[in-house]
Amino acid sequence: MIKAFRTLYKDRKFTTELQSEEQIREVIKAELLDEFTHPRARLAPEKKLKLALDRISVSTLSEEDKELLKHVYRQEYIKLSTEDRT
Repeated sequence: MIKAFRTLYKDRKFTTELQSEEQIREVIKAELLDEFTHPRARLAPEKKLKLALDRISVSTLSEEDKELLKHVYRQEYIKLSTEDRT
């Protein structure tokens, strides 16, 4: 999964530092919360999920890697949508 994630986001500097699935899940959570964007320009997690799934679908990854990453994104989205962030 680490290799697939690095391939998908090869232009991002931090991907070379990822060493575990947990770190990837943290990055995915931050991406779904749009933490890499200015607060006033952030998109809803639903839109970020759709964008991520679309990016995965059109990537050159194997079908197996695509399904794995999509599954992890959906898992993290479900965690976010059910967690109390108050």
